[in-house]
Amino acid sequence: MKNKANLGEILKEQGKTQAEFANEIGYDQSTISKWANGSRVIAKEAKPLIARGIDSFKYYIGTMKETAGISLTPYMNGDRIHRDIASIRMLVEKERKEAEEYWRKDFWHIPPEFANDIEREEVRQFIKEYSEKLAAEFNLLAVVCERYGFSLKQIDQQLEMTFKSRGLVK
Repeated sequence: MKNKANLGEILKEQGKTQAEFANEIGYDQSTISKWANGSRVIAKEAKPLIARGIDSFKYYIGTMKETAGISLTPYMNGDRIHRDIASIRMLVEKERKEAEEYWRKDFWHIPPEFANDIEREEVRQFIKEYSEKLAAEFNLLAVVCERYGFSLKQIDQQLEMTFKSRGLVK
């Protein structure tokens, strides 16, 4: 995927017809067709529904970047990384080690309002390193799901149920 999520490309990759997908998410096939071929811009309010319906990490990341302007979990497919389990796993290990350096720092006990500039910068570095680790880990989950044919959406639903049963989310 380039910089923009392409609905037509993802539907084709998943072997879904526009009519099937339209039925799944409750839109007319003609609307899906226009969105898929780029002749109509996808309405902002439809993007989350489409992202959930399409069940594609690649599409989800593209729409997140388009709608929110941020992507804490970019779709990793650059020149220096292969989208295979072993390559992404090695990246996760590298990012984990880098994040651990800041995890062990001693700024956790300092209330933010009392932190000096050096301590605040250590927290900022921790956030950066930990975000990179999480992004790599999420890409690993996505690659494993892609390769084994698992639904990332179903795994997310199971995770939500688990968190609810533990009382961690409402």
